[in-house]
Amino acid sequence: MASAGLPHLAPAYRPDIDGLRAIAVGAVVLHHAFPQAFPSGFVGVDIFFVISGYLISSIIIGQLQAGRFSFRDFYARRIRRIFPALLLVLVACLGTGWLMMTAAEFKALGRHVLAGTLFVSNFGFWQEANYFDESAIYKPLLHLWSLAIEEQFYIAWPLLLLVAYRWRALPWLIAGLLLASLVLNLWLVRTDTTAAFYNPAARFWEMMMGAGLAALQLRSGHPGAAWPRWLVHITSAAGLALLAFVFWRLTPAHAFPGKWALAATLGTTLLIAAGPQAWPNRILLAWRPMVWLGLISYPLYLWHWPLLSLAHIEVGRDLPTPLLLGLVGLSVVLATATYLGLERPIRRHGHRLGRPLVGVLTALMVAVAAAGGWVYQQSLKVDTLPALLTTLQTKGGRSAVAEGWRDGDCMLDYNLPPSAYKAHCVEERRPLIFLWGDSHAGSLYPGFKALQDSGRYSFGLGERTGAICPPILGHDPRPGCQALNDDTIALIRRTVPDVVVLYAWWHEKAVYGRYDISGLEATVAELRKAGVPRIVLLGAVPYWKENLPRILLRLSRQLDRRGRLPLRLGDDHLDPHVKQATAEMRQRAAAMGIEFISGMDYFCNAEGCLTRLDENATEPLSYDYGHLSVPAVTYYVEQIAPQILGQR
Repeated sequence: MASAGLPHLAPAYRPDIDGLRAIAVGAVVLHHAFPQAFPSGFVGVDIFFVISGYLISSIIIGQLQAGRFSFRDFYARRIRRIFPALLLVLVACLGTGWLMMTAAEFKALGRHVLAGTLFVSNFGFWQEANYFDESAIYKPLLHLWSLAIEEQFYIAWPLLLLVAYRWRALPWLIAGLLLASLVLNLWLVRTDTTAAFYNPAARFWEMMMGAGLAALQLRSGHPGAAWPRWLVHITSAAGLALLAFVFWRLTPAHAFPGKWALAATLGTTLLIAAGPQAWPNRILLAWRPMVWLGLISYPLYLWHWPLLSLAHIEVGRDLPTPLLLGLVGLSVVLATATYLGLERPIRRHGHRLGRPLVGVLTALMVAVAAAGGWVYQQSLKVDTLPALLTTLQTKGGRSAVAEGWRDGDCMLDYNLPPSAYKAHCVEERRPLIFLWGDSHAGSLYPGFKALQDSGRYSFGLGERTGAICPPILGHDPRPGCQALNDDTIALIRRTVPDVVVLYAWWHEKAVYGRYDISGLEATVAELRKAGVPRIVLLGAVPYWKENLPRILLRLSRQLDRRGRLPLRLGDDHLDPHVKQATAEMRQRAAAMGIEFISGMDYFCNAEGCLTRLDENATEPLSYDYGHLSVPAVTYYVEQIAPQILGQR
């Protein structure tokens, strides 16, 4: 979140800090617009956190030293600084959402607006986040999670500072909170990355880095005042180099925040500590264009993500580069207009209006909160859609995607231990068909279960699947996956299934980092050593560029004369890597001498890939980018059953 600058900086205004804001907001905006070209830009938020902790603590400690700190004045300044631009963006999102969004999307937007006005967005998105959560790009207010964490910090920190200052325990308070929060973060990064990201207690240490520096400087003097000049320059250069290293090496596949956020916040702290006279600070960070970008960083942060998100909702996941550049430019224009027309006048004259202005802004925020809550509670938009699209509007998310998967019993999240697998995941009946793989393998279970219940075939079912865990033995960047797979191969050695079916999103690379499937051949060799007589490798079913329901909802604006959606879609809507991955896996299976079945063969032809089983179907082929819906997986398993179980 672009840290909100304050009208009373202590000890003096530093243009280099605005330049540091420019680096942070520029990194975030470029990452959101061009994630492949700037994969590490999200760390800009952590830079903002340090700046916020430094500035806020400088102000409060300085006022405590002068004996003039006031909670009322502090929060009044926060309201004058934060509320105006936020109100403008929230109202704009509601208005645009009414025009552009489907009923379900608009309802979700109302919930997010309400959370944004209450500064609890981080908790809301934390609750929503899971492996099957809707893609982040379709949530126009997702970026408010960081603003929420900052405001939660501002609620607790002034009171804690006041108590610690009066008891002369300020160093102990800062050191204790920083260490406790950092330890919690490092632990959560290994056990629950979503909590590590959204939990304020696991992020406060980043603000404490800045707070600790502020306390030291206000005790010993201005930044770098007593330092040799060479040390000032080296400190700044070291901080800049550390930030550059993080930007160069960090990717979304790395565990975060953790040590990478620690490196980024340390680099930021060094840059601030070096002071405005350090050569990099004076020449680079205090450069006028950098300072200007820093001054508009807060409204720029607020505007850029809704513009990008709404464009993706309207156009699709793959936006052309010229459009992305135009959206970034429009973000800068809107941020500049917001700063010049709203923020700067209020900053200059807001204190004269005093309580009336604060009261008006608070009343407006309450009104927007009520509007968001009303949108969430009421069905304000009614869509006239075919039966299929009505289903897409009312049924979705994890409940639809994972229907009947035995999620939490036989398919585990990758951070759960193997002991969480239930005994009923492997039946004693023979022949035993054993499903091993990631969530895509888990999605096949309802189809095999329906086939088993039909009585057409007699067989037992075994399953060991793990979200984002391909069935590959050996090192995995997710330690939980390695533990699940090691336990699974041990179980296979004990039970010796008649058929092991291996399936995963073999070319996965967009969400959690590309799977390393180089160990597939070694895994197959281990299965043979275990005595498994047949090994079947499944290739991909149709994987789409974005969630299939979203593609269909967008196409609903272009229904044919009969009011029908296209039954098949061509390569322009498919994941561009799926056909190449299918060919590669077919070749590898042949080289290993194991059987291969391609799902593409059953759902695709020269005219394209099915979006649903037939014209009258009321459920799509999948509710996301590629996990088959229950009707689709039931059909698919019926088709491949003769190859796996023999002709009947």
